[in-house]
Amino acid sequence: MVVKFIVGEYNVIWEALKHYEKHLQQISQTSEDEDDEILADDKLMKLECIFKDLQDSAMKDWGLELK
Repeated sequence: MVVKFIVGEYNVIWEALKHYEKHLQQISQTSEDEDDEILADDKLMKLECIFKDLQDSAMKDWGLELK
């Protein structure tokens, strides 16, 4: 099944992921628990792939450049 978002949905998802990215960065930088830091760093790496996929889809579907 292929999901095609509308422009507004791309923008909402992008903003939510950017907010989550800031949250994970804060955890990674301030956590005193090494396991929490490693988990946050792992999620940040996965999030970078999600950002790239979302950017590619937005450009393909609507010519929308997400930054």
